[in-house]
Amino acid sequence: MDLRRLRYFLAVAEEGRFATAARRLHVAAPSLSQQIRALEQDLRVTLFDRTSRGAELTPAGHVLAERARVILAEVERARQDVRSAEPDRREQVALRICTMAERVLDGPLRLVGAAITGVEVVVTSSPGDDAVEAVRQGRADAAVVWNRPPEHRDLDGIVLGSVEFGIVLPEGHPLAARAGVPVAELGSENAVMFPWSPFAGIWQRTVDHLLPGGVRPGQVVVEPDLINSPEAMVRAVAAGTGIAPGILGVAEHMEVGGIVVRPLEPPLCLDLEVVWRRPARPAVRRLVDHLVETVDDPGVLVSPAPRR
Repeated sequence: MDLRRLRYFLAVAEEGRFATAARRLHVAAPSLSQQIRALEQDLRVTLFDRTSRGAELTPAGHVLAERARVILAEVERARQDVRSAEPDRREQVALRICTMAERVLDGPLRLVGAAITGVEVVVTSSPGDDAVEAVRQGRADAAVVWNRPPEHRDLDGIVLGSVEFGIVLPEGHPLAARAGVPVAELGSENAVMFPWSPFAGIWQRTVDHLLPGGVRPGQVVVEPDLINSPEAMVRAVAAGTGIAPGILGVAEHMEVGGIVVRPLEPPLCLDLEVVWRRPARPAVRRLVDHLVETVDDPGVLVSPAPRR
């Protein structure tokens, strides 16, 4: 299977139009179309439904897109492994950090690039469970994520520690004067939440903790634009939309006025995990060990993982 054709195929799959993909690849559209036809003939399947709306993946196309990302990622990893075998060359490791986790691990992440001898760590952000998918598809070597749902437990992982969430209230709220807010007194409040997808691992657990008596219709307010912006949740609270969960030690320092942050009684603690695919390269294991050792200093981690 021609790797160039796989790259061309993925470009069309991601852009949804041959002309747009051709511009991205800096090739002529007829040449691109010819290469995709050749790939289809090689595989003896139709990969795209060509319509007036553009190029839509067929069921076979969806399967190939998933496999092609893994194949190309493995090729890139092989290239990096070969290059890293040269003396004095640093081996590159790709680390994804899910939304909000970078606020907790800000210090360790700022140091990780230079902390592991012979390893260059490239850190990028991903919304929630997308970070896990990047590892599964080989587009990342490891990821730091919140509690994983059962369907994501095919990857190896270790819990770094637990992070305590409090409750964000508007100033002047009757509970704002409390040192701690009992969850039993939140039953009538509207809860502003991040989207369920891609935060399936922690969404329901958070809602159940905040509203243990059950949820009435419309009580949970979810807005899609909150996915990458914890500040947007806090601004919604300041605007009177409802209350919201917020990381203690982080939510208080967002540049949003008109809110207060209080601990919950009982506390809400969510785990942060580092996950990777087996077999892990030595550089990936060194990165995992470094993260476990670094968060041994609790900071906002209320229960850091024990030393191994």
